[in-house]
This record gives sequence, C-alpha cells and structure tokens, in this order.
Amino acid sequence: MSDTYKAPTMAQKMASGDTPEILFWVGCAGSFDDRYKAVTLAFVKILNKVGVNFAVLGDEETCTGDPARRAGNEFLYQMQAMSNIQVLDGYQVKRIVTACPHCFNTIKNEYPALGGNYEVVH
Repeated sequence: MSDTYKAPTMAQKMASGDTPEILFWVGCAGSFDDRYKAVTLAFVKILNKVGVNFAVLGDEETCTGDPARRAGNEFLYQMQAMSNIQVLDGYQVKRIVTACPHCFNTIKNEYPALGGNYEVVH
C-alpha cells in the first residue's frame, strides 16, 4: 500500500512520542462498507498530502452507540459512549474529524452529556 493511503494509529503515534493534532474517526461505513471505504482512503490521502499530523484509533475504534440509542437501547448507547470517551481521553484527544454525519452528531452533540468534550468537525 502506498504511503499516501497509510493512516497511523494513535497507539503507534503515542509510542513514538508523537501527539497527533487530529484524530480521524473512521466510523462503521468507512470501515466496512465496500463503496464507502473509497471515501476513507481518499480522505487519508488528502490528510497525508497536505501534511496533517493525524491518527486513527484502528482496532480501538468501536461504534459510537448512535444506532443503539436511535433504536431505544439507552443502556447500550451509554456503555459504548463511555468506553469510547475513556479511550479518547486516554489519548488526550482534543480535535476529531469524521466523514460520517452520524458519528459527527453523536460525538459532537451527545458525548458532552457524558463528559466527552471534543472539537468535532465534519
């Protein structure tokens, strides 16, 4: 795979003493949907091309909990959200960019009620 498509993980960056300025939250569609994976790769290529110091969570990224909350399972939503907030806070994440509108809304507007306060851009 070309360097233009490589997305380092937060764990890799932190292990090397680097603190990325942005976390790219990939989301479920960007990870699993064959057509949407192209969007993820293109976005990583852009970030690399313009020299943004970013990372992804990789295997540490899980669902934001949005589908559970929309389906009425508040307990599952809160479990998923709290787990994500713990990971994000552990890496001292301040800024998040995502191409997913559902992830954007959940992290930006719903996570603050649970203590997850981040600058989130779409």
